[in-house]
Amino acid sequence: MAHKKTSTKLELRRMKATEIRVDTAADGSNILAGYAVVFGVPSVDFGNWNEICNPGMFTRTLRENPDVVMLRDHVSSQLLGRTTAGTLTLKQDAKGLAFTVTLPKTAIALDTLENVRNQNLSNCSFGFNVPDGGDVWQTNPDGTATRFLNDVNLAEVSITSFAAYKQSSVQSLRSCPPEIRSLITRSNDDGCDCDCEECLDDDCDNCSMDDCEDPNCAENGCPAQNHDERSKPLSQSETHKLHMRLELSKRK
Repeated sequence: MAHKKTSTKLELRRMKATEIRVDTAADGSNILAGYAVVFGVPSVDFGNWNEICNPGMFTRTLRENPDVVMLRDHVSSQLLGRTTAGTLTLKQDAKGLAFTVTLPKTAIALDTLENVRNQNLSNCSFGFNVPDGGDVWQTNPDGTATRFLNDVNLAEVSITSFAAYKQSSVQSLRSCPPEIRSLITRSNDDGCDCDCEECLDDDCDNCSMDDCEDPNCAENGCPAQNHDERSKPLSQSETHKLHMRLELSKRK
């Protein structure tokens, strides 16, 4: 059965790599190998909650042979390898998600190789989204919350310059139960508590809740509470977004 995604937007996670190894293939190509994800290690505090990657979370997505790219710092133009091209190999084991990438002879690949050799680059990251039921939230005795990732749709892995997020992608909060969400510190301290897609992205100017009554949302430009804005016709992009939301709601 096909898995629905909670969002088309990617969540990104960085972590300190245990090791990135440099090797040379028989044909002289440069190879990097290491772990993009390590299981069972709590993330940094994202705002009264953290996250743990559970063993086996990539089983389904790897079985489906996804088109996964390896990038430098999540920049799509800085391509280092690709599973469908055979230049990137991903393997899940008891420790985590291991990778081996055969680097192209490009400027960014040579730059990455040299910085890994000099230990200027020693961190990895991955981009993903979560299908329905792919994560579980729990409250902890100290009043914090923990999100356990059990199943994800993997899109990319990266070698990155920084090891930890001070702030997590708000996409993760979409699956958070209401009783736990009250514990979470939102990424925008001046934002609202509205749970529409736009407000979760701290974009109150485009709040899509027709009956929104959150005063903080109004202060940040909520169109549902701005009668002048509500009287204006929808733009072409706004109409397209509305149609897309309606189509997605029909499929659920």
